Amino acid sequence: MSPDGTHLAMLYPSDENAVLRIVNIESGEIEASFATRSRTGVAEFHWATDERIVIATQRFMGGLEQPMLTGEIFGLNIDNTRKFQMVGPGVGDFAAFMIENLLPDDPRHIRVSRYEVDRGSISRSRPSSFLLDIDNRPPGNRTSMMRNLRSEVHSPLPWGQLHSDYNGDVRLAYAIDDDMMLQVRFRHADEDWQDISNRFIRPALEGGFEFVGFSRDNDDFYFIQRSSHGTLGLFRYVVEDGSIASVFADPDFDLSRADLVLSSGRDELLGAKFNGHVFETRYFSEHPEVALQRGLDASFPGERVRVINMSRDGRRSVVAVSGSQRVGEFYLLENEARQMIFLGGLNTDLPVDAMATVTPFAIRSPDDFVLSGYLTKSADADTALPMIVIPHGGPMGIRDLYDFNREAQYLAKHGFAVLQVNFRGSGGFGYEHLQRGYGQWGSGMVDDLQLATRWAVQAGHADPDRVCAYGASYGAFAALASVARYPDDYHCAAGYAGVYDLNELSSSDIPFLPGGESYLALAVGTDVEELHRQSPVNMADQIKVPVLLAHGGEDRRAPLSQAEAMRQALQEAGQDPAWIYHRGEGHGFYDQENRIAFYESLLSFFQRSLE
Repeated sequence: MSPDGTHLAMLYPSDENAVLRIVNIESGEIEASFATRSRTGVAEFHWATDERIVIATQRFMGGLEQPMLTGEIFGLNIDNTRKFQMVGPGVGDFAAFMIENLLPDDPRHIRVSRYEVDRGSISRSRPSSFLLDIDNRPPGNRTSMMRNLRSEVHSPLPWGQLHSDYNGDVRLAYAIDDDMMLQVRFRHADEDWQDISNRFIRPALEGGFEFVGFSRDNDDFYFIQRSSHGTLGLFRYVVEDGSIASVFADPDFDLSRADLVLSSGRDELLGAKFNGHVFETRYFSEHPEVALQRGLDASFPGERVRVINMSRDGRRSVVAVSGSQRVGEFYLLENEARQMIFLGGLNTDLPVDAMATVTPFAIRSPDDFVLSGYLTKSADADTALPMIVIPHGGPMGIRDLYDFNREAQYLAKHGFAVLQVNFRGSGGFGYEHLQRGYGQWGSGMVDDLQLATRWAVQAGHADPDRVCAYGASYGAFAALASVARYPDDYHCAAGYAGVYDLNELSSSDIPFLPGGESYLALAVGTDVEELHRQSPVNMADQIKVPVLLAHGGEDRRAPLSQAEAMRQALQEAGQDPAWIYHRGEGHGFYDQENRIAFYESLLSFFQRSLE
């Protein structure tokens, strides 16, 4: 919503492009629109002023796990004028630009970071920060474009991020070096940079540093780091004496920047809404907007309710609601009347009351730590069902959440129970839970999946003779390793964009990222024989159940050679796995027709294998 509360900016994404529309709240009329190019979407959009939107775009790249920023930033006025690209490729500079700071006190400028692009990547680029004039149209060459950029600041570190305060002064730089050590530099206004790295937990995997923002008085800054509980919590760096003060940390669950609840002015921290076994909410402020937040929480019990933004005068808010059975809806809240007006949803064809029930569970492992996860099945199911076990990707630091899960709901709609497990190494539960996964990709993690599978069977949720394992990326690895190691527990396996040979992770894009080689050495291990033993590509002769493999030809995270080797190993062992291949797809299928065809084939495979 615009700061003056008169207009809404609404994004309508599709597989091919995205359309941003500006709507007058009173009349409901569309007054302006912005459409991206083919195969390009909108990564983020913000009201820079009451009159002007700034937009950063992203491109759907087949070889990457996520869409990649194009490095282009556009501007659009609410009267559909002054619609043009401001920086990036297309106006003379082939570097990538990112929105860094909207500078609410400066209506003419925003802060942007510039990164040189090398072989399609910015991961090893030293960033520079500029003030960008958002009103001037660049004539279309680099020299003229650079005239709209001023107050350049170069990072003191070879890569990473730069951050500025509310005045637009660039004061913080941080990066992870090749040894996975956190490097932090800080300065006062235009003074020299100081190394303050020793104030923080240096090993990046142990500390989990994430910058949140400066305090409104620009004296201090907030960040996420590992707390004394071992979980990630919110801290404040006190510039005056270099001390660190804890603001909030949950003893059991990690916090991220995205979990924080901010005031309408985006300048005061009100609390946190984070993922535990279910949605958890904590408020640690006396700000008057906390009462509004609590009232919204009570209106949607058990769901995640977020105030996206509020008008400057406090009259109107945009509210987002989502949950385990609600894919996501948006409302306009007239604050004085406490009236909620439905604006739209991510998919209005998925009503809450038609969705399967998602039930959290927690069990204790034989080596005495808690495994948790979710069981999804139809609310009226009263017998043991065929079950699909879906290990998540990652695997380190990623977790399954109490959020709407499209795969789980799709399979539950077709009569399956779905089991998701936050095995050892998953994120969200503190450092000890994460650390237990080091070197355990094909052993302890797979054991955790089998333990949860047997729990679901013994509890009467699953038919012991109709259980299948399926996953993507690492989840594909775990699915194939599960049916090889525990042939009596699983009756089919499907792998999507999978890794199947740990010794071949050096062929992925991970080693080329800063700290990538150190990460693999710690998280996966370096014992070639042990990695050989854990990899399902070397267990093909132990797999006696039907297998489906799906892969894209441009996958960089899990190169096609991974799936081809797994397929060949199965064929040499006397199996002929079902094979789905799309040459132009990457780490997961982006094209809608390809995704639909994949899920229809996957469903048919499960139904045949578990009939």
